[in-house]
Parts: sequence; structure tokens; C-alpha cells
Amino acid sequence: MTATNTRRPSWPYVVLAVLALAIQSGWQPVEVRNLAVVLLVLIAVIYTSRK
Repeated sequence: MTATNTRRPSWPYVVLAVLALAIQSGWQPVEVRNLAVVLLVLIAVIYTSRK
């Protein structure tokens, strides 16, 4: 029996999925852009706090 890969998706895939869901849900381009900025800032804060 082979071991399964239990790694979670990396953050770029999660951000892309969230943005795609926002677009599919009918969000306006400005709202999607603002969401993307907030997500990237949140990721930057998390990475900075790890060091």
C-alpha cells in the first residue's frame, strides 16, 4: 500500500480558489481586487510573524 499525500494546497491555490468563487458569485471587479489585496497582505503578515 502506498502512502497518500496529506499535504494541504499551498496558499496560491487557496487564494485563487477564493477569488474564483468571488467572481462566480457575482462580485464586482473592484471588490475582487480589494479581496485579493487583503488576502495578500494577510499572507505577508503571517509570513513575517513566522520569522
